[in-house]
Amino acid sequence: MRWLPGRGNDGEPDLSGGADDPGVSDVEDDVMSDEDHLAYELHEWAGETRLVLDQLLAVRGVARVWQGATLVVRASDEEEVDTAVEEAEAAENPTLDPEAEKVVYETTGWGADEQTAFSELLGRLGVAHEFDDQTDLVVEASDEEAVETALDTFQVILDQRPELEGLDANGLLTGVFVACDRLRRDPHDDTGVGDIVRLAPILVGHRPPFGFAAGLWDDLGRRTGELVDLLAEGDTDETTLGERAAGLTELLRTLV
Repeated sequence: MRWLPGRGNDGEPDLSGGADDPGVSDVEDDVMSDEDHLAYELHEWAGETRLVLDQLLAVRGVARVWQGATLVVRASDEEEVDTAVEEAEAAENPTLDPEAEKVVYETTGWGADEQTAFSELLGRLGVAHEFDDQTDLVVEASDEEAVETALDTFQVILDQRPELEGLDANGLLTGVFVACDRLRRDPHDDTGVGDIVRLAPILVGHRPPFGFAAGLWDDLGRRTGELVDLLAEGDTDETTLGERAAGLTELLRTLV
């Protein structure tokens, strides 16, 4: 089972009422207090299809309450909801082959909007998938490479850091490589220390450039930041500094 990064989520669609949602409890009271309300039993739907439906209703500003897999709405919104139901069913993704070998990705921390967006991306790629009862992503083993590529792309899309506009990614990594190579040989090299302190925030503060694996970029940023922190402490022994710098040098050597 694999861990994927993301933000908090309880696995169920949000109890929301649109962009001006007054709050979950207010929406629930409003819908449930209406004498004329409808319940849609959607237990046979895949979890991601219910998430798609929830997003469609959010766009339409339809107040709703989810009770497990049952959707409750005002009767006055029946036409809007029926249209959204048809659209969600039409967008349903290819189904998994029950006999095929599966790969499970644990999506703890993903929000409902992230699940929906990634499900739509996999659907456009024709990748059969579903989110199980633990909200983990299940795909066929034969699609693993396609899913890994989609994850890299998706993580870049979600990344809120600015792009490296006006900056050369290769030049940046070359600068970090040269600084680490200096520090590998002499952890107190003034030029190496100055360059790594200057370049580390740029690497950490920007999203990965197009075509660069998000996980690798973030790992470089994390390890570079840790090296800077050790240098800032001032009392880290030379052996530790040299080893950290050497590790980064070898990793960067394959990239520049």
